[in-house]
Amino acid sequence: MAKLRLRNTVKNVDQHRPWLDRGGFTLIEILVVMGILAIGILPLAIVQSQARREVSKSDRYTLAITLAQSQLEQMKGAGFGNATPDSGQVGVIEWRTNVQNVNFGLDRLEVTVTYFDGARDRTIQVSDLVSMR
Repeated sequence: MAKLRLRNTVKNVDQHRPWLDRGGFTLIEILVVMGILAIGILPLAIVQSQARREVSKSDRYTLAITLAQSQLEQMKGAGFGNATPDSGQVGVIEWRTNVQNVNFGLDRLEVTVTYFDGARDRTIQVSDLVSMR
């Protein structure tokens, strides 16, 4: 009689907890899903790394162009005959200006900027003409 009562009690407890009957994931299933996720996420990590490098390169280029344009405008602001050759460095960006007489009453102002883009040295040159007014 005692055995019968114990079996009924266990059966009643199992009816109140239906999640005990469901099976979980096996270790193999979990490893397969992790492998699939890793293969899917790896290209995204590579693309993000390349994008970061390109953004850094673009930042350096933008700084170099901005510096070149700024130096050129400063030379133009000095007016005809007052612009002088100069050079300097802002951070890791080096710049050099040159004034060349093209013709009577006409000067060519040149600014050369050199910077390192992460792979090699790059040079940007901008120029403009200034005339006697």
